[in-house]
Amino acid sequence: MSGPLVSIGVPVYQGQDDLSTTLECLRTQTYSSLDILISVDAADQISAQACEPFLRGDPRFRMQIQPSRLGWAGNTDWTMRERRGAFYIFQQHDDQVSPTYVADLVEAALRHPDAAICYAEVQSSGVTSQIMRGVPLLGDPVARVLTCLKFMDHAAFRGLIRSTALARTSGLLLSDFDPFDSYGTEMRFLMELALLGEFRFVPGPIYYKRLHGANLYLKREKWPEHKKQLAWACLCAWAVEVIAPAGPSPAERRRMFDTVLDRFVVPSDPWRRLRDPVRRLARSKSVALHPIRVVVDWLKSNDPLVRSVSERWMLYETTDPKQRAAFLRIVFDRLKTAGRFHPSSSLGCTWNTLEEKASKRFAGL
Repeated sequence: MSGPLVSIGVPVYQGQDDLSTTLECLRTQTYSSLDILISVDAADQISAQACEPFLRGDPRFRMQIQPSRLGWAGNTDWTMRERRGAFYIFQQHDDQVSPTYVADLVEAALRHPDAAICYAEVQSSGVTSQIMRGVPLLGDPVARVLTCLKFMDHAAFRGLIRSTALARTSGLLLSDFDPFDSYGTEMRFLMELALLGEFRFVPGPIYYKRLHGANLYLKREKWPEHKKQLAWACLCAWAVEVIAPAGPSPAERRRMFDTVLDRFVVPSDPWRRLRDPVRRLARSKSVALHPIRVVVDWLKSNDPLVRSVSERWMLYETTDPKQRAAFLRIVFDRLKTAGRFHPSSSLGCTWNTLEEKASKRFAGL
């Protein structure tokens, strides 16, 4: 099938066991105009050897062996910057997609020229099962990015990204405290894209994600509290950098700044009161309670608000005023250090004024 060239970035590190299956899945896509770029991290020769049959037999495949460790975000960002196509897709080395995945997404992108991303359903299996249909982002740029902030759903990250939009983003930034993880960098990237175009959900194609027990999100659950706090503050600062300057006036930009802080500082978990009863239901073997357990399991697997709340607030949450004040200090310190956001030009105020008002807003919560 001819059409616009699509670059598919496949970053890999110690992924030789699953890589062949994934590359075969890409090789047999019904859409043939592909540029499949494999980036092997940290000179991983075993993974590189697993790619050799595809490099020899199909000119659409190319490979770069990175001499030093980049981490998943740095390695993925490298494939983004080295893309050749009019569109880009991130493909994790141990996940697969349905046979018409690329063709269906390209068709949708051509029908929706204002879309920055066209994405599909993500079906996860393994240690847990989950269906992610994401949250379509339509309407004006401010509405799109605020919806992106509210749900922080990352299903669209595995979709078809328009290169003209991607080129106007910062790509995947690395966190200085843990560059090999860079928690939240894909959410910052999606927020930038939300300002540049719509996110269109495409029914039919499926991205199959495997949760095998060594996924990053499982490692994050074991982080010490101080690292969780730092990671959440870093993502908060990144969100401020993208979202706060997007308002049409200083007053609107100030409102958006406050909205970002509310999202990260104020716990807003509507399911918290159900959490303990849900755990008891999950352990219960009562036949009478089976329908309730079915509904709860469905909600946890399918509802984007439940997923975003349960996954994100699991990372860091506090009601302690002292910890909240410490969190705000980290956010402001990171904003100042990065130098990408300036309150004087964006909000018409000084750092001191901004910090003082933020501290007062959250002091009594």
